[in-house]
Amino acid sequence: MGGFEGRVAIVSGASSGMGEATARRLAREGAHLVLLAAPGDREDLARVAADLGGQTVTQAGDIADPATSRDAVAAALDTFGRLDYLVNNAGVYPERSLFDETAGFYDTIMAVNVRGMYLLSREGARAMAASGGGAIVCTASTCSRRAIERFAAYNVSKGAVVQLARSLAVALAPYAIRVNAVAPGVISAPATDAWVADRSVWSKQRSRIPADRTGRPEEIANVNVFLLSDAASYVTGAVVVVDGGESAGWRDSDWDAVEQPDVTPRRRQMPPYHIGLEAAGQGRPL
Repeated sequence: MGGFEGRVAIVSGASSGMGEATARRLAREGAHLVLLAAPGDREDLARVAADLGGQTVTQAGDIADPATSRDAVAAALDTFGRLDYLVNNAGVYPERSLFDETAGFYDTIMAVNVRGMYLLSREGARAMAASGGGAIVCTASTCSRRAIERFAAYNVSKGAVVQLARSLAVALAPYAIRVNAVAPGVISAPATDAWVADRSVWSKQRSRIPADRTGRPEEIANVNVFLLSDAASYVTGAVVVVDGGESAGWRDSDWDAVEQPDVTPRRRQMPPYHIGLEAAGQGRPL
C-alpha cells in the first residue's frame, strides 16, 4: 500500500490467525508494531515477534482489563513516540448450545470481544489524536449479519462490534481518526480446518460459499491494511464483508463433498428452454 514506513500500529490477537497475518503484512510495509495477545499465547506471540524482528514490541495481557490497553499504548509511545493505527482483532469463538450457555459464559465473550475492543480503541484514540489522527480496524464477523446455531453469545458480541465501530467512527471523526469494521466469513484456522476435513460438515457449508473454499488469514490482512492506509482516506464507519460471497447468496450445486483442492464448480445438466420474452428488435426468444 505504501505510506506505512515509520508509522506505528498496535495489533491485538497477534499471536495467530488473522492478527498474525495482519502484523506480518504491516511489518512488510515498514510499520513499527506493538503486538498484543492473551497471557496463554505468550509463546506464539514471541515466535511471531522473533520472525518479524526489527521494530517489534510484544505484550501479553487480559484484553478486558483496562490496564492492558493502557500498557499497550504506553509501549507504543515510550518505544516509538507515537501511535497511528490500531487493529482490534482479539476475540474468542467458543461453541456451545443455547441451553448450555451460562451468564458467566456470556459475560466472558462480551468482555473479550466487545469490552476489550472498546477499551483499546478509546485508549488508542487518545494517543492518535495527539499525533494528528489515525485509523482503527475492528474485527467483526458475518455473524454480525446473520446468526448461526450454537453461537448465540458470539453472534451478539459481533453485532455489538459493528455498532461499536460505527459509533467510534462518528465520535472520532473530528480528531481525524477513521474507524471501520471487517466482517470475515469462514477463515482457515485450526477449528475451521477440522470441520472442513469432515465431509459431512463441509458438504453443507461449502454450498453456501460461492467461492467454494475457506478464506485465508492473509486475505483478511490485505483488507485490514487497505482500510488503515491513506488509500481508504474517505472510508469510515464502513463494514467490509470478506466471506467469499456467502452473504450474497448460495449455490445449489455440489452438495456432496469433494476432496480439496478440487473447488471447480460443476453445473447441473439442464434442458434447453426459452423464457418467453422477445429480444428487443430481434424477433427471437432470449
